[in-house]
Amino acid sequence: MSQAGPAEVQARLATVTGFGGLVNAMRGMAAARAQQARTLIAGVNTYADTVAQAMAQVLSLLPANQLPDARAGLPGSAAARAQGLCLVFGAEQGFNGGFSEQVLAAVPRPAQGATDPRCLVLGSQTQRLAATRGLPVEAGAPLVAHAESALAAGERIHALLLQALHRQPANAVDMVYAELGPGQHFHVVCRRLLPLDWQAMPDTVRATPVVHERPERLLQGLAGEYVAARLAQAVLHSHASENLSRLQAMVAAQDNIGHMKETLQADERRLRQEAITAEVVELAAGLRSLRAQA
Repeated sequence: MSQAGPAEVQARLATVTGFGGLVNAMRGMAAARAQQARTLIAGVNTYADTVAQAMAQVLSLLPANQLPDARAGLPGSAAARAQGLCLVFGAEQGFNGGFSEQVLAAVPRPAQGATDPRCLVLGSQTQRLAATRGLPVEAGAPLVAHAESALAAGERIHALLLQALHRQPANAVDMVYAELGPGQHFHVVCRRLLPLDWQAMPDTVRATPVVHERPERLLQGLAGEYVAARLAQAVLHSHASENLSRLQAMVAAQDNIGHMKETLQADERRLRQEAITAEVVELAAGLRSLRAQA
């Protein structure tokens, strides 16, 4: 293989430097988006907690032996079948450091002889990868590019979930998504979304609430709000984790680019020195020739 010349080395160095600027911009964008999502998670958590407390108040109006179907507010899911339904929150965009692969690897697989869960895959990039893994993808939808769209995305996914349950009931609905941890860490989790666990609702009722709706009807509406809030939480956690993974990938890319630049700069210096040495040798040879002719 022929050795690269000075012009080629300079061209490579210019390309790597330009790519480094792009990586640096992507790193800054990923950090900003992750931080923005992290700040919004607290608000969505408060929203979900408020709805849960409202449901607990409504439940206090009902006798313990008359709790409604845990699938209240989700038409079509009452006649549960053996097959489950899984919401997979993946990556919307690429250059995410293998984030989609981590999420898809966490999708629960059935025991031998059991039926695969139906999957609703969320995130454009993850949808493309899911087909190569042979997952039974029933439907898909994009996620968000900006954290401010999380609530709207939660409502959109809620509608997609209702449509899937109308087409075919399920005995349970799980969510697979990346959940933020302390610092710059996240881990992929599988959380049960449905059926709702009434016993897990907060026990903070101090007085009998005043309502103008039948408790059953009110609880049905609140259950839908609670599911939408849980979906928005998953969207925000997934969005923040995707960008943290992208941030980590860009940091590693910057390190590699730094090493490449050092190597190319060393090659450039070496080639420059070789060129200078060649010129000196040529001048010395010329001088010797002139002296010999004198």
